[in-house]
Amino acid sequence: MSEKFTILVVDDNANNRFTLRALLARLPDCDVVEAESGERALILTVEHDIHLVLLDVQMPGMDGFETARHLQMTERTRHIPIVFITAVFTSETFAQHGFASGAVDYLTKPLDDNLLLSRVRLYQRLHHQKQELEVRVEQLQRQEQALATACEAAEAANHAKSMFLSNMSHELRTPLNAILGFAQLMEHDPLLTEHHRRELETIHRSGHHLLALINDVLEISRIEAGRTTVHNEDFDLADALRSIEEMIRIRAEHKALEFTIERCGQLPHYVRGDAHHLRQVLLNLLGNAVKYTDHGRICLRLVPNDHGAHGMPDTEDRIRFEVIDSGPGIAPEEQQRIFQAFYQTKAGADKGEGSGLGLTISREFVRLMGGELTVHSEPGQGSVFAFSLPLPEAEAPAITAPQFRVIGLAEDQPPVRVLVAEDNADNRELITMLLRDLGVEVRGVENGRQAIEIFQAWQPHFIWMDMRMPVLDGYEATKIIRSLPGGVGVKIAALTASAFREDQTAILAAGCDDMLVKPIDASRLYTLMGELLGLRYRYADAPASATTPQQPAAGANLADLPEALRRELLAAAEMLDTEAIHAVVERIRPERPELARAIAAWVEAYRFDAVATLCRNGDPPPVS
Repeated sequence: MSEKFTILVVDDNANNRFTLRALLARLPDCDVVEAESGERALILTVEHDIHLVLLDVQMPGMDGFETARHLQMTERTRHIPIVFITAVFTSETFAQHGFASGAVDYLTKPLDDNLLLSRVRLYQRLHHQKQELEVRVEQLQRQEQALATACEAAEAANHAKSMFLSNMSHELRTPLNAILGFAQLMEHDPLLTEHHRRELETIHRSGHHLLALINDVLEISRIEAGRTTVHNEDFDLADALRSIEEMIRIRAEHKALEFTIERCGQLPHYVRGDAHHLRQVLLNLLGNAVKYTDHGRICLRLVPNDHGAHGMPDTEDRIRFEVIDSGPGIAPEEQQRIFQAFYQTKAGADKGEGSGLGLTISREFVRLMGGELTVHSEPGQGSVFAFSLPLPEAEAPAITAPQFRVIGLAEDQPPVRVLVAEDNADNRELITMLLRDLGVEVRGVENGRQAIEIFQAWQPHFIWMDMRMPVLDGYEATKIIRSLPGGVGVKIAALTASAFREDQTAILAAGCDDMLVKPIDASRLYTLMGELLGLRYRYADAPASATTPQQPAAGANLADLPEALRRELLAAAEMLDTEAIHAVVERIRPERPELARAIAAWVEAYRFDAVATLCRNGDPPPVS
């Protein structure tokens, strides 16, 4: 685009053209191009970038009106402003002909020099403003394109990260599934020595710790991708607090810390909210309080009808939660950084535990539930983590029967055939052993093509389908089986190491009835298969009352048990390890059946604190 403002002067009179050129020479940054006729003017608009046309109306041949109409007919010239110069037409007549032919302005002869220059300056400024606008528009278009490219790159990177995390989840959970699964099976082996049992417990605890770290990383990725959602339902707040109290109390007592729950006012028994995320947040905050507090007390305080404390809306259905500790406190410069992913305070780094994700996840969970997690702390004075959530009072939810360890199929049931399609040999063997323990017929294959062949030949009632397999994956195998005779009726449950919700949608869309996320837990595997097939199970150690734990008979205690066995049971209770406790119970049962049943009852009621007290004192704790 030319830097100078180019004016085309069209007039058949040479003197007029000379006069106009002389006047226009007074203007800075202007070039003048002359044409003696309309035909010549059209040619010059092709040869030059014209920004303004001063056009005489009366000319031989093609007059000014016809020239203007031709300029309006082409894309290159139709936007050039045309100013007519006339000595004949009145303003009324010109309005009928001049503006209709495409002119934007007109001047009458004899020309007023100042008026002419003023009009030209106006169009010159308009042209420069148009140029600036075009440059700005071009810049905005480039920025928009750069932004679109950046968004595409961010989406691609986010997708790549999701795929990476999904793949890493699969690669980590697959061997972890075998580790935890076989450890779970071995815990029931009565031939294990106490030394080997302790080693096995270490494997089990370490595996669950690794699983927790994997889950934290995946949870952060879901939060960053906006995939974490709130699932509100009616739940028993008192029961949720009781289970949290039991889990934290054992850990607090182990460090000789006082632990209390304070209820400041009347709390509703049943509320509507996200029980799962609330439980995760409270366990995280209380677990941190126990971890970093070496002496003193831990307190969970609940304040109903919070009345919009700390900037929250004034409402009658909020509950404020405060986790108070007498720990070392947090320095002011660290109080905002502790919510950053992977950040740990000096005290946390000295402990050498955790992933540095707990507070980040907790804050996001609280925000999703409608609150804000805050901290108030002074070095040496302890800390208070607090948040307020909307938890309106609700009706009592339906009561579900407690579940106990499955030991086989109930009698008088027809045979059950189950196909296990899993490419990992260890996982396939684990699931096969779990199913054979039930008494069902099991066959295993290592890819989707084999699964289709066995389905056609054997017609199983149920298929455990790994979604990632060579040759043919679980998605395609499921779709093909559903299209075969009998394929609609067979129950298919996916085995997946992915915890992403969108993967669940794809799995169900492929034709699976449900899914189980690795690592596989035996109780969840039995429960899901039982629900889909309508199976009835036999359970071990089911007490007469599933809701009221039995107390040991009068005089019954652990005083006469071997000290090593008591320590083993105490360690299992402090780690909330149900399976380890059941293993000890089985060893007690032959000689002390009443005591074994009572301990099993405490565990089924989640009274790990009662079991721990029994181990320490030797006498049964009171029923609360």
